[in-house]
Amino acid sequence: MKVDVAILGAGAAGMFVALAAGARGLRVAVFEPQFEKANNLAISGGLFPAAGSALQIAAGIQDSPEVWLEDLRRFAPGMVNERIAESVAHALPEATAFLMRSDAAAFRFLPDMVAPGHSCRRFHSVDPASGAALHAWFRRALEAAPGIDVLPYRAQVERASGTFVLCSEQAQLEAVQVVLAGGGFGGHRGLVARFIPGMGEALHNGSATNDGSVLQIGLQWGAQVWGMDGYQGQGHTNPGGATRLGMSIPSLGGVMVNREGLRFVAEDIGPSALAPYVLAQSGGVALEVFDAAIESQLGNHWAYQQAVAAGCVMTAQSVEALATHAGIDAAALTATLEQARACAEGMHDPLGRRRFARVLTAPFKASWVTGALSHTQGGLLTDVNGAVIGANEQPLGGIFAAGGCAAGLSGRGAEGYLPGNGLAQAFGLGWRVSQALG
Repeated sequence: MKVDVAILGAGAAGMFVALAAGARGLRVAVFEPQFEKANNLAISGGLFPAAGSALQIAAGIQDSPEVWLEDLRRFAPGMVNERIAESVAHALPEATAFLMRSDAAAFRFLPDMVAPGHSCRRFHSVDPASGAALHAWFRRALEAAPGIDVLPYRAQVERASGTFVLCSEQAQLEAVQVVLAGGGFGGHRGLVARFIPGMGEALHNGSATNDGSVLQIGLQWGAQVWGMDGYQGQGHTNPGGATRLGMSIPSLGGVMVNREGLRFVAEDIGPSALAPYVLAQSGGVALEVFDAAIESQLGNHWAYQQAVAAGCVMTAQSVEALATHAGIDAAALTATLEQARACAEGMHDPLGRRRFARVLTAPFKASWVTGALSHTQGGLLTDVNGAVIGANEQPLGGIFAAGGCAAGLSGRGAEGYLPGNGLAQAFGLGWRVSQALG
Protein backbone atom coordinates (compact mmCIF):
# COMPACT_ATOMS: atom_id res chain seq x y z
CA MET A 1 0.00 0.00 0.00
CA LYS A 2 1.32 3.45 -0.91
CA VAL A 3 0.08 6.77 0.46
CA ASP A 4 0.97 10.39 -0.11
CA VAL A 5 1.52 11.10 3.57
CA ALA A 6 1.84 9.11 6.78
CA ILE A 7 1.04 10.93 10.02
CA LEU A 8 2.42 9.70 13.34
CA GLY A 9 -0.05 10.77 16.01
CA ALA A 10 -3.79 11.46 16.14
CA GLY A 11 -3.86 14.41 18.49
CA ALA A 12 -5.11 17.87 17.52
CA ALA A 13 -2.36 18.50 14.96
CA GLY A 14 -2.36 15.00 13.48
CA MET A 15 -6.12 14.91 12.98
CA PHE A 16 -6.23 18.46 11.63
CA VAL A 17 -3.45 17.80 9.10
CA ALA A 18 -5.11 14.56 8.04
CA LEU A 19 -8.43 16.29 7.34
CA ALA A 20 -6.89 19.29 5.58
CA ALA A 21 -4.55 17.16 3.48
CA GLY A 22 -7.36 14.73 2.66
CA ALA A 23 -9.49 17.67 1.52
CA ARG A 24 -6.78 18.40 -1.06
CA GLY A 25 -7.15 14.88 -2.43
CA LEU A 26 -4.06 13.38 -0.80
CA ARG A 27 -4.14 9.78 0.39
CA VAL A 28 -3.41 9.78 4.12
CA ALA A 29 -2.57 7.14 6.74
CA VAL A 30 -2.62 8.08 10.43
CA PHE A 31 -0.75 5.86 12.88
CA GLU A 32 -1.84 6.16 16.53
CA PRO A 33 -0.95 3.26 18.85
CA GLN A 34 -2.83 4.87 21.76
CA PHE A 35 -5.96 5.69 19.79
CA GLU A 36 -8.31 4.55 22.57
CA LYS A 37 -6.67 6.73 25.22
CA ALA A 38 -7.65 10.33 25.93
CA ASN A 39 -4.95 12.53 24.44
CA ASN A 40 -4.13 16.11 25.41
CA LEU A 41 -6.81 17.51 23.13
CA ALA A 42 -9.48 15.38 24.81
CA ILE A 43 -8.59 16.58 28.30
CA SER A 44 -7.87 20.20 27.36
CA GLY A 45 -10.22 23.15 27.48
CA GLY A 46 -10.61 22.84 23.70
CA LEU A 47 -10.15 26.58 23.05
CA PHE A 48 -8.10 28.06 20.23
CA PRO A 49 -7.41 31.70 19.29
CA ALA A 50 -7.94 32.88 15.72
CA ALA A 51 -7.40 36.63 15.46
CA GLY A 52 -9.26 37.99 12.46
CA SER A 53 -11.49 34.98 11.81
CA ALA A 54 -14.83 35.46 10.08
CA LEU A 55 -16.61 34.37 13.25
CA GLN A 56 -14.79 36.97 15.33
CA ILE A 57 -15.49 39.69 12.77
CA ALA A 58 -19.19 38.75 12.76
CA ALA A 59 -19.19 39.20 16.55
CA GLY A 60 -18.01 42.79 16.10
CA ILE A 61 -14.50 42.29 17.49
CA GLN A 62 -11.72 44.32 15.88
CA ASP A 63 -8.63 42.13 15.84
CA SER A 64 -5.95 40.85 13.47
CA PRO A 65 -3.03 38.40 13.31
CA GLU A 66 -0.70 41.35 13.84
CA VAL A 67 -2.44 42.31 17.10
CA TRP A 68 -2.26 38.70 18.30
CA LEU A 69 1.47 38.70 17.51
CA GLU A 70 1.92 41.92 19.49
CA ASP A 71 0.18 40.28 22.45
CA LEU A 72 2.38 37.20 22.18
CA ARG A 73 5.61 39.21 22.01
CA ARG A 74 4.51 41.46 24.88
CA PHE A 75 3.56 38.47 27.01
CA ALA A 76 6.71 36.46 26.21
CA PRO A 77 9.45 39.02 25.46
CA GLY A 78 12.54 37.37 24.02
CA MET A 79 10.92 33.91 24.19
CA VAL A 80 8.93 33.77 20.94
CA ASN A 81 9.70 31.18 18.27
CA GLU A 82 9.97 33.72 15.49
CA ARG A 83 10.55 31.01 12.91
CA ILE A 84 6.86 30.13 12.97
CA ALA A 85 5.01 32.84 14.94
CA GLU A 86 3.98 35.06 12.03
CA SER A 87 3.14 32.09 9.83
CA VAL A 88 0.91 30.58 12.53
CA ALA A 89 -0.80 33.90 13.30
CA HIS A 90 -1.86 34.39 9.69
CA ALA A 91 -2.76 30.72 9.24
CA LEU A 92 -5.22 30.58 12.15
CA PRO A 93 -8.09 32.45 10.42
CA GLU A 94 -7.56 30.21 7.38
CA ALA A 95 -7.54 27.10 9.54
CA THR A 96 -10.76 28.24 11.22
CA ALA A 97 -12.34 28.90 7.82
CA PHE A 98 -11.43 25.33 6.79
CA LEU A 99 -13.11 23.95 9.91
CA MET A 100 -16.18 26.06 9.19
CA ARG A 101 -16.32 24.71 5.64
CA SER A 102 -16.14 21.22 7.11
CA ASP A 103 -18.97 21.79 9.61
CA ALA A 104 -20.24 25.33 10.04
CA ALA A 105 -22.76 24.32 12.69
CA ALA A 106 -20.15 22.88 15.04
CA PHE A 107 -17.79 25.83 15.52
CA ARG A 108 -18.43 29.11 17.28
CA PHE A 109 -16.74 32.21 18.61
CA LEU A 110 -16.72 32.57 22.41
CA PRO A 111 -17.58 36.20 23.26
CA ASP A 112 -17.36 35.61 27.03
CA MET A 113 -13.92 33.98 27.15
CA VAL A 114 -11.49 36.29 28.95
CA ALA A 115 -7.85 35.18 28.80
CA PRO A 116 -4.76 36.68 30.48
CA GLY A 117 -2.34 38.25 28.01
CA HIS A 118 -4.91 38.66 25.23
CA SER A 119 -5.92 42.24 24.46
CA CYS A 120 -9.30 41.16 23.12
CA ARG A 121 -11.57 38.13 23.01
CA ARG A 122 -10.48 35.78 20.25
CA PHE A 123 -11.16 32.23 21.37
CA HIS A 124 -13.13 29.66 19.38
CA SER A 125 -14.35 26.13 20.04
CA VAL A 126 -17.22 23.76 19.41
CA ASP A 127 -20.45 23.62 21.38
CA PRO A 128 -20.11 22.72 24.21
CA ALA A 129 -16.72 24.41 24.53
CA SER A 130 -14.55 21.56 25.77
CA GLY A 131 -11.60 19.50 24.67
CA ALA A 132 -13.67 16.35 24.90
CA ALA A 133 -16.27 17.73 22.48
CA LEU A 134 -13.64 19.06 20.06
CA HIS A 135 -11.81 15.74 20.16
CA ALA A 136 -15.05 13.87 19.46
CA TRP A 137 -15.76 16.16 16.49
CA PHE A 138 -12.36 15.41 14.95
CA ARG A 139 -12.78 11.68 15.45
CA ARG A 140 -16.16 11.75 13.70
CA ALA A 141 -14.73 13.83 10.88
CA LEU A 142 -11.85 11.39 10.40
CA GLU A 143 -14.22 8.44 10.23
CA ALA A 144 -16.31 10.16 7.56
CA ALA A 145 -13.45 11.48 5.43
CA PRO A 146 -12.60 9.58 2.24
CA GLY A 147 -8.99 8.67 1.57
CA ILE A 148 -7.90 8.66 5.22
CA ASP A 149 -6.97 5.44 7.02
CA VAL A 150 -6.53 5.45 10.80
CA LEU A 151 -4.26 2.63 11.94
CA PRO A 152 -4.35 2.09 15.73
CA TYR A 153 -0.85 0.73 16.14
CA ARG A 154 2.77 1.80 16.35
CA ALA A 155 4.90 1.77 13.22
CA GLN A 156 8.64 1.45 12.75
CA VAL A 157 9.70 4.03 10.20
CA GLU A 158 12.65 3.67 7.85
CA ARG A 159 13.87 6.36 5.51
CA ALA A 160 14.63 5.02 2.05
CA SER A 161 15.68 6.87 -1.07
CA GLY A 162 12.93 9.42 -1.63
CA THR A 163 10.35 7.56 0.42
CA PHE A 164 9.44 6.18 3.85
CA VAL A 165 8.55 2.63 4.79
CA LEU A 166 6.30 2.15 7.81
CA CYS A 167 6.00 -1.34 9.27
CA SER A 168 3.96 -2.86 12.07
CA GLU A 169 2.72 -6.35 12.84
CA GLN A 170 -0.60 -5.45 11.25
CA ALA A 171 0.40 -3.41 8.20
CA GLN A 172 3.19 -2.19 5.97
CA LEU A 173 2.99 0.80 3.70
CA GLU A 174 5.10 3.26 1.80
CA ALA A 175 4.71 7.02 2.14
CA VAL A 176 6.11 9.89 0.12
CA GLN A 177 6.11 12.21 3.17
CA VAL A 178 5.88 11.85 6.94
CA VAL A 179 4.30 14.22 9.44
CA LEU A 180 5.51 13.84 13.03
CA ALA A 181 2.45 14.84 15.09
CA GLY A 182 2.84 13.01 18.38
CA GLY A 183 2.47 14.58 21.80
CA GLY A 184 5.19 16.28 23.80
CA PHE A 185 7.29 14.69 26.53
CA GLY A 186 5.46 15.78 29.67
CA GLY A 187 4.62 12.16 30.51
CA HIS A 188 8.25 11.04 30.25
CA ARG A 189 9.82 11.66 33.65
CA GLY A 190 13.35 11.22 32.35
CA LEU A 191 12.99 13.82 29.60
CA VAL A 192 11.22 16.26 31.93
CA ALA A 193 14.00 15.89 34.51
CA ARG A 194 16.57 16.48 31.76
CA PHE A 195 15.03 19.53 30.09
CA ILE A 196 12.74 21.04 32.78
CA PRO A 197 14.39 19.99 36.07
CA GLY A 198 12.28 22.36 38.16
CA MET A 199 9.14 20.40 37.19
CA GLY A 200 10.63 16.92 37.45
CA GLU A 201 8.47 16.03 40.45
CA ALA A 202 5.44 18.14 39.60
CA LEU A 203 2.02 16.69 39.00
CA HIS A 204 1.56 15.93 35.29
CA ASN A 205 -2.06 16.61 34.45
CA GLY A 206 -1.60 16.12 30.73
CA SER A 207 -2.24 12.88 28.91
CA ALA A 208 -0.01 9.87 29.46
CA THR A 209 0.19 9.67 25.66
CA ASN A 210 2.72 12.52 25.83
CA ASP A 211 5.60 10.06 26.12
CA GLY A 212 8.06 11.77 23.77
CA SER A 213 8.22 8.79 21.42
CA VAL A 214 7.55 10.70 18.19
CA LEU A 215 9.89 13.50 19.25
CA GLN A 216 12.65 10.93 19.63
CA ILE A 217 12.10 9.69 16.06
CA GLY A 218 12.90 13.18 14.83
CA LEU A 219 15.99 13.32 17.02
CA GLN A 220 17.19 10.02 15.57
CA TRP A 221 16.90 11.54 12.10
CA GLY A 222 19.09 14.49 13.05
CA ALA A 223 16.46 17.14 13.70
CA GLN A 224 17.21 20.27 15.67
CA VAL A 225 15.11 21.16 18.70
CA TRP A 226 14.05 24.50 20.19
CA GLY A 227 12.64 25.71 23.49
CA MET A 228 13.00 22.42 25.35
CA ASP A 229 12.65 24.15 28.74
CA GLY A 230 9.30 25.67 27.75
CA TYR A 231 6.06 24.23 29.09
CA GLN A 232 2.46 25.02 29.86
CA GLY A 233 2.08 25.07 33.58
CA GLN A 234 -1.35 24.99 35.16
CA GLY A 235 -1.69 26.99 38.34
CA HIS A 236 -5.42 26.33 38.73
CA THR A 237 -5.39 22.53 38.98
CA ASN A 238 -7.32 20.89 41.80
CA PRO A 239 -5.14 18.54 43.87
CA GLY A 240 -5.09 15.10 42.30
CA GLY A 241 -5.26 16.56 38.80
CA ALA A 242 -8.71 15.29 37.78
CA THR A 243 -10.20 18.80 37.49
CA ARG A 244 -9.12 22.42 37.23
CA LEU A 245 -10.77 25.82 37.50
CA GLY A 246 -9.77 27.25 34.12
CA MET A 247 -7.85 30.42 33.41
CA SER A 248 -10.35 33.27 33.75
CA ILE A 249 -10.99 33.73 37.49
CA PRO A 250 -8.06 36.12 38.18
CA SER A 251 -8.98 38.21 35.13
CA LEU A 252 -12.51 38.51 36.53
CA GLY A 253 -11.27 39.60 39.97
CA GLY A 254 -10.33 36.47 41.92
CA VAL A 255 -7.31 36.27 44.24
CA MET A 256 -5.10 33.46 45.53
CA VAL A 257 -3.89 32.94 49.09
CA ASN A 258 -1.65 30.36 50.73
CA ARG A 259 -2.36 28.30 53.84
CA GLU A 260 -1.45 31.33 55.95
CA GLY A 261 -4.21 33.35 54.27
CA LEU A 262 -1.74 35.61 52.44
CA ARG A 263 -1.47 36.51 48.79
CA PHE A 264 1.88 35.52 47.29
CA VAL A 265 1.78 36.43 43.59
CA ALA A 266 0.29 38.86 41.09
CA GLU A 267 -2.44 36.47 40.03
CA ASP A 268 -2.84 37.98 36.56
CA ILE A 269 0.57 36.79 35.32
CA GLY A 270 -1.22 33.95 33.53
CA PRO A 271 -2.20 30.37 34.40
CA SER A 272 1.02 28.81 33.14
CA ALA A 273 3.40 31.12 35.00
CA LEU A 274 1.34 30.65 38.18
CA ALA A 275 2.23 26.96 38.46
CA PRO A 276 5.70 27.25 40.05
CA TYR A 277 4.49 29.99 42.42
CA VAL A 278 1.69 27.77 43.70
CA LEU A 279 4.04 24.80 44.04
CA ALA A 280 6.39 26.93 46.15
CA GLN A 281 3.71 27.49 48.84
CA SER A 282 3.33 25.32 51.92
CA GLY A 283 2.07 21.92 50.82
CA GLY A 284 2.28 23.03 47.17
CA VAL A 285 -1.28 24.38 47.28
CA ALA A 286 -3.17 27.67 47.28
CA LEU A 287 -6.77 28.72 47.85
CA GLU A 288 -8.34 30.51 44.89
CA VAL A 289 -10.94 32.95 46.24
CA PHE A 290 -13.68 34.60 44.18
CA ASP A 291 -17.43 35.17 44.51
CA ALA A 292 -20.81 34.26 43.08
CA ALA A 293 -20.74 37.20 40.67
CA ILE A 294 -17.58 35.80 39.08
CA GLU A 295 -19.02 32.29 39.03
CA SER A 296 -22.02 33.61 37.10
CA GLN A 297 -19.65 34.45 34.23
CA LEU A 298 -18.25 30.92 34.02
CA GLY A 299 -21.27 29.13 32.62
CA ASN A 300 -19.52 28.30 29.33
CA HIS A 301 -16.24 27.37 31.01
CA TRP A 302 -16.20 23.59 30.78
CA ALA A 303 -13.18 23.14 33.08
CA TYR A 304 -14.82 25.12 35.88
CA GLN A 305 -18.11 23.29 35.54
CA GLN A 306 -16.26 19.97 35.86
CA ALA A 307 -14.62 21.19 39.08
CA VAL A 308 -18.02 22.20 40.51
CA ALA A 309 -19.50 18.83 39.59
CA ALA A 310 -16.60 17.11 41.36
CA GLY A 311 -17.30 19.02 44.59
CA CYS A 312 -14.07 21.05 44.44
CA VAL A 313 -15.68 24.48 44.92
CA MET A 314 -16.81 25.66 48.36
CA THR A 315 -19.35 28.39 49.15
CA ALA A 316 -19.54 30.63 52.25
CA GLN A 317 -21.69 33.57 53.27
CA SER A 318 -18.88 35.44 55.04
CA VAL A 319 -15.09 35.67 55.06
CA GLU A 320 -15.02 34.10 58.52
CA ALA A 321 -17.12 31.14 57.38
CA LEU A 322 -14.91 30.70 54.31
CA ALA A 323 -11.77 30.70 56.48
CA THR A 324 -13.29 28.07 58.78
CA HIS A 325 -14.35 25.94 55.82
CA ALA A 326 -10.87 26.15 54.27
CA GLY A 327 -9.02 25.73 57.55
CA ILE A 328 -7.01 28.94 57.37
CA ASP A 329 -6.66 31.94 59.72
CA ALA A 330 -9.75 34.17 59.54
CA ALA A 331 -7.95 37.36 60.56
CA ALA A 332 -5.28 36.89 57.89
CA LEU A 333 -7.82 36.14 55.17
CA THR A 334 -9.90 39.15 56.20
CA ALA A 335 -6.87 41.44 56.04
CA THR A 336 -5.87 40.02 52.67
CA LEU A 337 -9.29 40.58 51.14
CA GLU A 338 -9.38 44.11 52.58
CA GLN A 339 -6.05 44.77 50.85
CA ALA A 340 -7.50 43.40 47.60
CA ARG A 341 -10.50 45.71 48.06
CA ALA A 342 -8.20 48.71 48.42
CA CYS A 343 -6.27 47.68 45.32
CA ALA A 344 -9.51 47.34 43.36
CA GLU A 345 -10.36 50.88 44.45
CA GLY A 346 -7.05 52.29 43.23
CA MET A 347 -4.30 51.44 45.73
CA HIS A 348 -1.00 50.17 44.28
CA ASP A 349 -0.65 46.43 44.71
CA PRO A 350 2.62 45.55 46.49
CA LEU A 351 2.79 42.34 44.42
CA GLY A 352 2.51 44.25 41.17
CA ARG A 353 -0.88 43.07 39.96
CA ARG A 354 -2.09 45.43 37.24
CA ARG A 355 -5.84 45.14 37.63
CA PHE A 356 -8.45 43.93 40.11
CA ALA A 357 -11.66 43.67 38.12
CA ARG A 358 -14.00 43.89 41.11
CA VAL A 359 -14.35 43.97 44.89
CA LEU A 360 -15.28 40.50 46.09
CA THR A 361 -18.56 40.26 48.00
CA ALA A 362 -20.61 37.51 49.66
CA PRO A 363 -21.47 34.84 48.88
CA PHE A 364 -17.84 33.82 48.48
CA LYS A 365 -16.47 30.91 46.46
CA ALA A 366 -13.13 29.18 46.83
CA SER A 367 -11.22 26.11 45.72
CA TRP A 368 -7.88 24.56 46.61
CA VAL A 369 -5.48 24.37 43.67
CA THR A 370 -1.97 23.19 42.97
CA GLY A 371 0.61 23.68 40.23
CA ALA A 372 0.94 21.13 37.46
CA LEU A 373 2.72 20.46 34.18
CA SER A 374 0.11 20.25 31.42
CA HIS A 375 2.28 19.87 28.35
CA THR A 376 5.72 20.71 27.06
CA GLN A 377 6.35 23.43 24.49
CA GLY A 378 9.81 22.47 23.24
CA GLY A 379 10.29 20.14 20.32
CA LEU A 380 11.45 19.66 16.76
CA LEU A 381 12.49 22.86 15.04
CA THR A 382 10.55 23.64 11.86
CA ASP A 383 10.34 26.29 9.18
CA VAL A 384 7.23 28.37 8.42
CA ASN A 385 5.59 25.42 6.65
CA GLY A 386 6.37 22.86 9.33
CA ALA A 387 9.31 21.24 7.52
CA VAL A 388 11.69 19.79 10.13
CA ILE A 389 15.10 21.48 10.23
CA GLY A 390 18.30 19.44 10.46
CA ALA A 391 21.67 20.27 11.95
CA ASN A 392 22.81 22.05 8.77
CA GLU A 393 19.85 24.47 8.99
CA GLN A 394 18.26 22.79 5.96
CA PRO A 395 14.91 20.96 5.93
CA LEU A 396 15.05 17.18 6.27
CA GLY A 397 13.49 16.09 3.00
CA GLY A 398 9.87 14.97 3.25
CA ILE A 399 9.63 15.28 7.05
CA PHE A 400 7.18 17.71 8.67
CA ALA A 401 6.10 18.27 12.28
CA ALA A 402 3.28 19.96 14.18
CA GLY A 403 1.64 19.60 17.57
CA GLY A 404 3.24 18.61 20.84
CA CYS A 405 6.40 17.05 19.39
CA ALA A 406 7.19 20.22 17.41
CA ALA A 407 8.66 23.42 18.82
CA GLY A 408 5.90 25.64 20.15
CA LEU A 409 5.24 29.34 19.82
CA SER A 410 7.25 30.37 22.87
CA GLY A 411 9.62 28.72 25.30
CA ARG A 412 11.72 29.26 28.45
CA GLY A 413 9.92 27.96 31.49
CA ALA A 414 6.24 28.52 32.10
CA GLU A 415 6.23 32.31 31.70
CA GLY A 416 6.15 32.28 27.91
CA TYR A 417 2.97 30.24 27.51
CA LEU A 418 0.22 32.57 26.34
CA PRO A 419 -3.15 30.84 26.87
CA GLY A 420 -4.18 29.01 23.72
CA ASN A 421 -0.65 28.57 22.36
CA GLY A 422 -0.97 24.78 22.18
CA LEU A 423 -3.94 24.56 19.83
CA ALA A 424 -2.82 27.73 18.04
CA GLN A 425 0.36 25.92 16.96
CA ALA A 426 -1.44 22.64 16.28
CA PHE A 427 -4.00 24.24 13.95
CA GLY A 428 -1.93 27.13 12.55
CA LEU A 429 1.23 25.16 11.84
CA GLY A 430 -0.93 22.16 10.95
CA TRP A 431 -2.63 24.24 8.25
CA ARG A 432 0.75 25.27 6.82
CA VAL A 433 1.88 21.64 6.80
CA SER A 434 -1.29 20.45 5.08
CA GLN A 435 -0.87 23.01 2.31
CA ALA A 436 2.86 22.31 1.83
CA LEU A 437 2.46 18.54 1.40
CA GLY A 438 2.95 17.40 -2.19
